[in-house]
Amino acid sequence: MELALDPSSVEAPGVAMLVAAARRGDRDAFGRLVEPELAIALGACQVLTRSHADAADAVQDALVSAWQGLDSLRDPSAFRAWFRTQVIRSGLRVARRRGRVLELHVAAATPDGELERVVERRLLGRAFDRLSADDRALLTLRHLWDAPVAEVATILGIPEGTVKSRTSAALQRLRAAYDAETRR
Repeated sequence: MELALDPSSVEAPGVAMLVAAARRGDRDAFGRLVEPELAIALGACQVLTRSHADAADAVQDALVSAWQGLDSLRDPSAFRAWFRTQVIRSGLRVARRRGRVLELHVAAATPDGELERVVERRLLGRAFDRLSADDRALLTLRHLWDAPVAEVATILGIPEGTVKSRTSAALQRLRAAYDAETRR
């Protein structure tokens, strides 16, 4: 039987089989579970930590945590959300430990209006840097991963209503930080 690589497209029994195999020590099965999540996990951790190197460390820590904690996964069909929880928590730990670190990225602008987009991304990035790690995590989950409120509440361990109010407040802080950056 051939299993698809994307666990979100695999029916629950397929994910359950991969989780069961991984629990027995099958690293290939674990790889099949996490591989489709790695790119977005790295991107989310980079947003949280503001550093590619720290993001890579956070994802590696999340992978180790997930591998070692597979027995704590109650519902194998929920592997994707459970793994994303590991990623966000790891990214937050690294972000809080390191504080605010900025890496310099020199981007060459092209004549196709790319310069304006680069400037906008840089302004937004600097505004995002002004936010706390908790705000960055919340906005990453809601707007980068497009996670539903219930999933964000589970990942962050807070009530759904709190997710809504904190998301609104974080967006207001991001708007204020962006406005401050445009005035600089």
